[in-house]
Amino acid sequence: MTKIDEQTLVEHLSEFRKRLIITIIFFIVAFLVSLIFCSDIYKLLTASFKQKLTVLGPNDILSIYLMLAGICAFSLTLPFTSYQLWAFIRPALKEKEAKAILSYVPATFILFVTGLSFGFFIVTPALLNVLLSFGKDLFNIQLTANNYLTFVLHTSLPLGVIFELPVIVAFLTSLHILTPQYLIKNRRYGYFILLVVAVVLTPADFISDLTMAAPLILLYEVSISVCKYVYKRRRDD
Repeated sequence: MTKIDEQTLVEHLSEFRKRLIITIIFFIVAFLVSLIFCSDIYKLLTASFKQKLTVLGPNDILSIYLMLAGICAFSLTLPFTSYQLWAFIRPALKEKEAKAILSYVPATFILFVTGLSFGFFIVTPALLNVLLSFGKDLFNIQLTANNYLTFVLHTSLPLGVIFELPVIVAFLTSLHILTPQYLIKNRRYGYFILLVVAVVLTPADFISDLTMAAPLILLYEVSISVCKYVYKRRRDD
């Protein structure tokens, strides 16, 4: 490696370090701000319950506040992180490529929130009702606030991540890594993976699995369409 290459590598690492530190600071600030509104967020998430949920001690209260603040901070930091990633790779992109990829920044936030909402408003209630019905005649069910929010986290957060698929596909297509032909050729494998995800996230019954799998498969088809669009624009340019 030449001296010039070494300097360039050091500059890249320094730039990456700077943007990583900025992102961490942003997350900490978002986390602290989210802590202020945790009580309002908690009331929104538990609005469907007629009675207040139980906590088993002060540790549960602290755990709930940290969990809610962490999720909110992660959601708010996601588009900021996407922007920092874009800014880091910006020098290696053409002007049109840079503008196209920049448009993915708000899309990451929108799709993530859409996935969380789908999980919270559709998947979580359906799955919770089914699971509680299984133990209705067998157990004395006492749902604590910590139990419930952990359950919501496990059923909603993965969907928020999965719903980023179109953005990831568009990004990889812009970088000449992915093509529509590849997605179409491997469609059956993609379907299989999404069906496995649906079954894992909704281990209840066939209807619940189908309710989860249908939007995920639709998401894959949307990703193919997005890939075709980005690929065509890239070739035209």
